[in-house]
Amino acid sequence: MKTNTLGEANKTEIILEKRKQKRKPIIKNINTLLYWTLLIISIIGNFIISVVLVPFLLILKGPALYFSLFFLSLSFGYLFSFVLHSIEELQPKQYIIAHIFIPSIALINIAIITVLSNKLILLLKLTTPFHNPLLVGMAYFVGYLTPEALKYRKR
Repeated sequence: MKTNTLGEANKTEIILEKRKQKRKPIIKNINTLLYWTLLIISIIGNFIISVVLVPFLLILKGPALYFSLFFLSLSFGYLFSFVLHSIEELQPKQYIIAHIFIPSIALINIAIITVLSNKLILLLKLTTPFHNPLLVGMAYFVGYLTPEALKYRKR
């Protein structure tokens, strides 16, 4: 009985592989286009989030700031991870590009915005203390990568 199950599993695997090979080139092109569109939208989205964070950086401090950053980046990271894994047949190098390139750009954007908001705090003579760009960036970075880390942990 066990050999029947193994034989059926092998047949199913062969059928699925043949179907994958017969897939029309247009579907592969659509997947590639979708992937690059996702990357561009993620870059733009990270920039928009960075700009939206300025009021938070001007008003919040301490744990409230880091929790807000973490939650916002967690939401965006989950959305990015969900859409990325919804695309069929991505090559391993495409996953690597997406998982290194996008978070790196997000980290750089957040650090730049933090430095600029510190200058704005000084110009506006606010009582909010300066924020460490490294800590702010790491709070965002960790939140952004958490959904993907949880997905790999489940595997």
